[in-house]
Amino acid sequence: MKRLFSLSLIIIAALIFWGSQTWERSVSIDTMKDSDPHYIDVFIRDFTITIMNEEGRPGHTLKARLLEHYNDDDFAIMNKPVLELLQNEHRWTIVAQRGEIADNNQHISLRDEVIIEQRDVPEPIRLETAQLDIDLRRQIATSCRPVNITQRDFQVKSQGLILDNISGQLEFLNHVEGRYEQLQ
Repeated sequence: MKRLFSLSLIIIAALIFWGSQTWERSVSIDTMKDSDPHYIDVFIRDFTITIMNEEGRPGHTLKARLLEHYNDDDFAIMNKPVLELLQNEHRWTIVAQRGEIADNNQHISLRDEVIIEQRDVPEPIRLETAQLDIDLRRQIATSCRPVNITQRDFQVKSQGLILDNISGQLEFLNHVEGRYEQLQ
């Protein structure tokens, strides 16, 4: 009888200990959810991603110093992003201070000191604006903010632009002013 009583006490103590551990664990998980519903679930430092196009060639490359994705957002935030559009003969490098990329990897929004430079041409075009939205699937960049465009001796200011990288067309939207000064 003494052994049965001791065994019963040990079993009861084990059940009480197990129950208290389970309760503490559920309380701490609930407290964590309540205290911080917005947290970083993915971060990457100093990365480079190359996305291939339908023909299996590089379509664009994205680099950044930091990428952070929060658990309750549909986009990731980037610090110092550099995007290179590598479509055929129309190549551009786009840099900014900050950016966001949608979870489906089809849309990028860049802001703060956005610089777009043409690559692999003798007299490249350079565009500067405060904000730029890019549809990566269609390779179209748009801005509704003021844009400064320079190409050697030629300067243009515009309120907004549309850059179609596939066709190579650059369209200025409103209040376009141009200036030509031949440099010596």
